[in-house]
Amino acid sequence: MAKSFRRELEEAVLERHCAFHPMTEKWARGELGKKAMMGWAVEQYHWVRHMSESAFLVCSKAPDDVVYNEIDNVHEETDPEHSHLDMMLRFAKANGGNIKKIKAGEGLPTTRSWLAWLINVSRQQPWYCGIAATRVGTESQSPMLYSKLLPALRDVYKFNEPDIEHFWLHSEVDIEHGGRGFDALVKHCKSSEQKAACIHFARESARMRWFHFDGIYLHYEMGYPLTE
Repeated sequence: MAKSFRRELEEAVLERHCAFHPMTEKWARGELGKKAMMGWAVEQYHWVRHMSESAFLVCSKAPDDVVYNEIDNVHEETDPEHSHLDMMLRFAKANGGNIKKIKAGEGLPTTRSWLAWLINVSRQQPWYCGIAATRVGTESQSPMLYSKLLPALRDVYKFNEPDIEHFWLHSEVDIEHGGRGFDALVKHCKSSEQKAACIHFARESARMRWFHFDGIYLHYEMGYPLTE
């Protein structure tokens, strides 16, 4: 029996899912250093604060239902009453990060490369490729990734709940956000060419996020100076 389109997308992401990255495995065991946890928050912050550009590029050529979901997602991430960026900064601070210095930075070269790739896909490719890259290849990873880390964050590192809000919130809300991406692609992509393109960009997105994790692990945990 032929695999469903959704299953093919899921399997493409699982090939390089960050829940299985060496940094994640070490973190889940409670063995990752505070500098690396701070670095994860720094790099996550620099990625997310630029991602509205990708969303708006997708919106410029997507069907109305996709536009609605993308705008809703941007509003949720940037809501001044409950900013997701503030959640990342809070976790960075809990691990010794300097908020003023973080905001003045731009992130590691690996983070900037991943971000540039996502924006270029959203700009240059059909809208469904942008959704495959941002929502499926990247955002759909959050529930598995963060639920794997939560036990160590609570029981080993002993963080208070407000400091780890990003993890417990996104282990839940990104089930819906990632699911919207899958649903949009299944609804609108009917040709074999469209489906193949979506699978390709979902797979490449997972690989690029893995590369982003490589940079965090090498620079903040292993001490390899990627910024020098």
